[in-house]
Formats: sequence, C-alpha cells, structure tokens
Amino acid sequence: MKKVVIVLCGLFLIGALQAATPKDLIKDGTVIYELPYAGITPENPLYIFKQLRDTIKEFLTRDYIQKAEFLLVSSDKRAHIAIILAQKGKTRQSVEVLADAEERALRIPPLLRTSKKQGTSPNEQFVYTLKLSNTKHREIIQEIAKMLPQGQDEEILNALIDLNQRVADELSGL
Repeated sequence: MKKVVIVLCGLFLIGALQAATPKDLIKDGTVIYELPYAGITPENPLYIFKQLRDTIKEFLTRDYIQKAEFLLVSSDKRAHIAIILAQKGKTRQSVEVLADAEERALRIPPLLRTSKKQGTSPNEQFVYTLKLSNTKHREIIQEIAKMLPQGQDEEILNALIDLNQRVADELSGL
C-alpha cells in the first residue's frame, strides 16, 4: 500500500512540474493570460473608494515582492477595465485607465531589483507571469487602438506602446 501511495505521489509531482511552454501560451497570435476580475469601473461613483483602498494597501505593504505582486494584479485589473470601457465606446477614458495600468506595471521592476539587492529574489514563475502580463497589455493596447476613431489619441497610444516596451526591457534584465 505504501508503494502505491509513493508511486501516485510521484506521478502527481511529475504532472505538476510540467510547466506550460511559451508556445503553449500563445494561440492564434493571442496570449493566453487571463486578466483578473475588474470589479467596479470608473463609471461607478464608488470607484474612488477602490482607488483609495488600492493606494493605502500599496503604501502599507512593506515587502517588495508582495508589493510587486499587488501592483501586477492592480495593473491587470486596470487593463481589464480599459477593455470594458473601450467596448462601451468610452475610448478616451479607456486610454486613461490603460495609461495608469502601464504606469503601475513600470513600478514593478525597480521593486524586484531592490528586493534582489536585499537578498530576496522573486521566483522565476512570477517573473514569467510578469512577462506574460506585459505581452497581454501590448495586445490590449493594439486592440484598443483599433477601436479608436482615426487620429484620436494616437500620440497617447504611441506613448503607451513605448511605455510597454520600457517595461518589457526592464523585465528582460531581471
């Protein structure tokens, strides 16, 4: 009986250790990365309380890796909100929220470098998730660019693509 349990545990561990390769995470030219549930959007009058809560939580989080994880989730939620707003036809507000998402993502690599200097390195899975998230954000920027009327907010979207590329460059150095 003991051998059966050991064999089953071994099979389970082998199955759990097989990670998805980058090829598995890109299907038909789109990144397979699920954004977290967005919650309330800026059109809701209570959205300001959500922003206040996020600011306080970020300020009170002292562990750099936990703060980076929080900023990743926060950035992904804002990217999801940008998609929702763009689908409703609120493109200008969508671009503003997406800019906020990219700015939050840009604050993550310095936190990870500081954490590494203090002796606590982020695990490879988290860095890989950051890179996937960055690729998904680029895809969202391109998707929203297609929804915009011709000539509207082109400069801002180009700035967002540059910001996204800056995040990708900084993540490649980790």
